[in-house]
Formats: sequence, structure tokens, C-alpha cells
Amino acid sequence: MSSYIVLTAVGTDRPGLVDEISSFLAARKINIEDSRMAVLGGEFAVILLASGAATVVDKLESDLGPLEKSTGLAMQVKSTLAPHQRKVAPSIPHRLAATSMDQPGIVHEITRILHRRNINIESMETRVANAPLSGAPIFHMKCVINIPVGEKASSIRKELEKLGDKIDVTIELEAVESFP
Repeated sequence: MSSYIVLTAVGTDRPGLVDEISSFLAARKINIEDSRMAVLGGEFAVILLASGAATVVDKLESDLGPLEKSTGLAMQVKSTLAPHQRKVAPSIPHRLAATSMDQPGIVHEITRILHRRNINIESMETRVANAPLSGAPIFHMKCVINIPVGEKASSIRKELEKLGDKIDVTIELEAVESFP
């Protein structure tokens, strides 16, 4: 029977980090099932879901020292459920996208509405990029959210549009068949 862990690692970016982490796990016959990796500023960050034999996964945390030393990354391991064991209230996945001139508080204002309505965020990515001609900082947000059955997407859409008008953010919400 497989055990599941979430491994997180953060530290100074350099080429080869993903190879070193994946090699370490593969040598122990631990499978990477899901992962997100990014360079933020000069820092590399990874969060991944992995599975393997319970005896190997259970001692993984005590084996991380050499990997942390060779990569320079701070690592943490946490046991978790298999994805199919996760209990989730019935919901409908939606994609939410927001764009505007960058300003503090956009993420908070949008997520406050989602929180009030008990909407879970499955994934979220935000980025500030300079507009091609003007160079103005433009904020972009992409999320996959789960709207509980019983909540009306049209009502949520109206509340988000009202917020968008208030803080000058374009917010789009659409149902999706499955997670990206």
C-alpha cells in the first residue's frame, strides 16, 4: 500500500535543482504525482505530492539532510491522504481570471468574497508584468475554484463584477469540465 507525502522546498535558484530532487526521490522508488515549481525573485520553490512504499515514505524526512545540504534548499515533508481519499463537498469547478493595473489588495478583495461563500481555491497563480508599450505594471490572476452545489454562479459573478467596478479590476468566471 502506498503512503503519500507533500514535500516543500525553498531556496536560492540555480540550474539542476529539479534533477537533484527528482533523482533523490526516484532512487527511493518514490513517485512524483503532482507538483508546482516556480522561480520567484531569485528563489526557487517547489511543492509536490509524492507516493511510495509506506516504509520508505515514513523515513523520508530523516533522509533529507544530505539533499538539503547539496541543494541548499530548506525542505519539509508532511504526510497526507491519497487524492482519492480527500473528502470534498459536492462542488462545480470554475476558472476565475482577474486583470488590472497593479495595486495592493486585489488578491485579498477577491479571496474575501470567495471565503465568505465557502468557495475553495484549488490553485491560484498571480503575476505582475509590464504592459508591452507603456511599461505599466499589469496584475494577472488565474484560479481554479470549487463553487459548492447550491451557490449560484450568477450571484457570485455579480458580486465579483461589483467588486471589479469598485477597484477597477476585470474579473471573469467560467465553469470548466475538469481541472487544468
